[in-house]
Amino acid sequence: MSDSRKKKKTWFGVSIPVALFFIGILLPPNVSVTAGGLRFSAYRAVLIVLFLPMFFKLLSGKAGKFTIFDGLVIGHSFWATLALIKWGGFAQGVESGGIYVIEFMGAYLMGRLYIRNYEDFAAFANFYVGVVVGMLVFTIPEALTEWHILRDTAAQLLGGPRAPYIDKRMGIERAFGPFDHPILYGVFSASAFSLAYFIVAERSFKNKKGMAKTLGVVVATFISGSGGPYVVLAMQMFVAGWERVLTGVQGRWKALFGFFAMAYLWIDLMSNRTPFHVFVTYFTFSTQSAYNRINIWNYGTAEVARHPIFGIGLGDWVRPVWMSDSMDNFWLLIAVRYGLPAWFMLFGLMIGMVIVAASKKNMPEKFNNARRAWGFTLFGITVAAATVHLWNSLFVLFMFLIGSGAWMAEAKSMRRGEAKRLEQGGGDKPLPKKTRRRRHSFF
Repeated sequence: MSDSRKKKKTWFGVSIPVALFFIGILLPPNVSVTAGGLRFSAYRAVLIVLFLPMFFKLLSGKAGKFTIFDGLVIGHSFWATLALIKWGGFAQGVESGGIYVIEFMGAYLMGRLYIRNYEDFAAFANFYVGVVVGMLVFTIPEALTEWHILRDTAAQLLGGPRAPYIDKRMGIERAFGPFDHPILYGVFSASAFSLAYFIVAERSFKNKKGMAKTLGVVVATFISGSGGPYVVLAMQMFVAGWERVLTGVQGRWKALFGFFAMAYLWIDLMSNRTPFHVFVTYFTFSTQSAYNRINIWNYGTAEVARHPIFGIGLGDWVRPVWMSDSMDNFWLLIAVRYGLPAWFMLFGLMIGMVIVAASKKNMPEKFNNARRAWGFTLFGITVAAATVHLWNSLFVLFMFLIGSGAWMAEAKSMRRGEAKRLEQGGGDKPLPKKTRRRRHSFF
């Protein structure tokens, strides 16, 4: 890191725009203004104000070259707007599409432009984990009582509805935190696990403070009492455990993907249900929830088959009259609303960035920890998103997290020994080209 680089202005260790964005996410939904039928929450206000400056900064190349991934973000935004215009006409489509673009592209640009290196990423990780752990001061009492401290206090001060009643699970009140639903609070908390383990604790059980914060993330996820967040957490723990046990074993990730593929085929052949039906059945709290999600899958995929190109926009989807209009499957909802091209651009954006970042060779251990934390976080959210919808603050958080790893995809692979030299403070002299390493290690 060059000492000549201008020192960034920060709040709580992160850049001011990122701090404002996260403060906006953490403000209860009561802190919002409705105008023209649109709700302007605090995080939306931040993204609206910064959208054009961030977009022009991206095009100017001041924060790295324009990449194919930036193109996929713009392409998805354009296609989704077209789908909404087709659904509601030009005026309605532009209005609804404009808000969607602000949240989708704006949140991505926030992570893409303001997290540009390991130092930025580590500062963000410490900030995020600190927020999750600090919020336990409010959410643990919330789980032990029927008083939803942050939501109900905001309602008393600013008006608006209090936190809705939701049945207890495992004998505890399901914590909302400042969010619309316990699922949102739970996924927000669970998404910090890999950041806590790999960045804050640096994978070391000797780092007692870091591991205590990692445990705090687990506790925060637990008191949400929601299956989706538990899946996010479990998936991250699984791949983190796989990585720790098999560190140094070449091909361990290819073997894991092969295991997943074989498990999928085995379930498909041996069960009278599809692998998706089996997954939903065992990763939800009740048979009723599983039955509802299976119905969502059946009727949702039928809707995609009828409208594969532009989807149905914000229109109503065909389903039995007794089914709710809530579609608890983020990936399916994207295809239903905006069509398969938009779905492929979003999924390709995320998977492509992860693969490119994972292909970097001979990188410093800090970089390796950062890409593990980032990749494992996205993996956990991606799997859970098949059973929950990512809406409002959780949607923009997801896009921010994707953008926060852009610098890893842009990094250049190092020659063998160069990373060690850099970590020892002697990385100014380049190594001879003949030492280039050919071996490839995924993560």
